[in-house]
Amino acid sequence: MNDVKDFGPYSVKNVKSFMGHEGMGFNCTLYRNGKRVGTCLDDAGGGDMYPISWLSTVDRKEEQRLLDAHLKTLPKVKSSYGDKKMELTIDEGWFVTELVNNWEKDKEVRKIQRQCQTKTLFRQPDMNKGAYYVSNILFSKNVGQNLRKKYGEDIEIFNEVFEKGELPSVL
Repeated sequence: MNDVKDFGPYSVKNVKSFMGHEGMGFNCTLYRNGKRVGTCLDDAGGGDMYPISWLSTVDRKEEQRLLDAHLKTLPKVKSSYGDKKMELTIDEGWFVTELVNNWEKDKEVRKIQRQCQTKTLFRQPDMNKGAYYVSNILFSKNVGQNLRKKYGEDIEIFNEVFEKGELPSVL
């Protein structure tokens, strides 16, 4: 998705994802400026995310006002349904879902980076999205050269991609 580019002071932690009746669901803790302010639940039952459960230790009306104000700053998202073109407004459910998606992506980046410390990770261009190989060999330039000889010049070696400060295409 990546429809939200500006999360402002908001983040999520303690994300638990699960498979529900209508796809992936989650529950998580919502933070504003690093302070825990609420919990969120999408039960993947086919409807909207439940309203945010603001913690009893925060001013609920003020937190809702601050979130609503931030959501109003976000640009509308262009969409189409059939031949209808429209612009959609990002609501709190969409926003929190994007926060969770971002958290999940960051988690996957950290996992792959950890693996790259002791292994070599790579993918061929014709592989399915999200698929890659993990070799238990510590990466070196020589290993990279041997992989290119065996699999071709267009393989993507994640170890090299991270060294450049970029993210692998699998993410």
